[in-house]
Amino acid sequence: MSYVGLYHRPHINYQLIYVLSVVFAFHNALILFINSTYIERFVPAEVVGAFFMIGSALAVFGFLFISRILRKVGNVALTLGLAITEIIVLLTLGLTTTPAVAIVAFVVFLIVNPLIFLNLDIFSETIIGDDEESTGHKRGLVLALISGAAMLGPLAISPIAGADDANLNYVYFVSAAVLSVFVIVVISRFGQFADPQYHEVKVLDAIASFWANTNIRFALAAQFMLQVCFSWLVIYVPLYLATIIGLSWAEIGLAIAIGTLAYVLFEFPIGYIADRHIGEQEMMIAGFIIMALSVASMSLLGGGNIWFWMAVMFIIRVGASLVEVTTESYFFKHTKGNDTNFLSFFRLSRPLAIIFGGLLGSTSLLFLTFQSIFLVLGVILLSGVYFASQLVDTK
Repeated sequence: MSYVGLYHRPHINYQLIYVLSVVFAFHNALILFINSTYIERFVPAEVVGAFFMIGSALAVFGFLFISRILRKVGNVALTLGLAITEIIVLLTLGLTTTPAVAIVAFVVFLIVNPLIFLNLDIFSETIIGDDEESTGHKRGLVLALISGAAMLGPLAISPIAGADDANLNYVYFVSAAVLSVFVIVVISRFGQFADPQYHEVKVLDAIASFWANTNIRFALAAQFMLQVCFSWLVIYVPLYLATIIGLSWAEIGLAIAIGTLAYVLFEFPIGYIADRHIGEQEMMIAGFIIMALSVASMSLLGGGNIWFWMAVMFIIRVGASLVEVTTESYFFKHTKGNDTNFLSFFRLSRPLAIIFGGLLGSTSLLFLTFQSIFLVLGVILLSGVYFASQLVDTK
């Protein structure tokens, strides 16, 4: 979602974006995969996805109206306001034993958290400015650092939560403490940030624009299906492993960390191959097939063998790496910096996918066993093969 227009470049070192990105990613990785399991202590598993859906729907409205707030208060003030709000929410989640309070706090978290990602993006885009030759390697390093932080987060859960995961709420306290470092860096180092000109988001125009462009339409559809898979990896997979399979958070954290390693190992080579050799289409199709089969295997091959789950988490993310890099590469090869409507819809795909994924999961659990719902996702992911096959390849 491009909010950046004409601006005066602030005198802020881009290395600070690396610091903010790592700190925010690590605080997020600590709680990302425990949220569904923790909220399940307060509500039935069947309705956990519904709260993800509600929070994400409200986050979409936040994206639509945030430019008005940015014009009034600026990115620094809004970033601090959202981050402090999230710290309060995290502390509330860690302290409360009241279901209603936990649910409200969790929904607020789902609204605030993705908006801070946008604030980071605005800092990054504005500081880079017109130095387009450095954009690729700077953003590539940010993604690599985020992936590293995402690996460490799940591994830290068990030492914090203690034996038998009795103190899972402590993870929220640590996450709040890490986010406090984020706030301190923004306060101390971003005082001279010069805000860009913020543009209004026109969703109807965005929909009309992408629907008229076949390649953009199918690339966005593929990206949406990837985000649906991501939503299940966050909502239903950890909940399934913890409550049905019976793995400890030490085991779940290890499985997730091993899975995340796939992003670190494969995303850069995939992008290089797409640029230099075979284009995006073939690898995108392969990625969807790998994701569909590995997700479906969770229904067919259960059991508590940690080696099996480590392998499944890794293979799913190998497929996801193929799809993530190729959809983004294909999309940005077919757009320009001033294609604001396309960029807007691309950014909204994540919260919209969480809404769809939560609805799909909650509905599936009403009629199927927890184990069986992963067959549903596997079938849904195969639609990505069709979307990818309709693209005009870049090679």
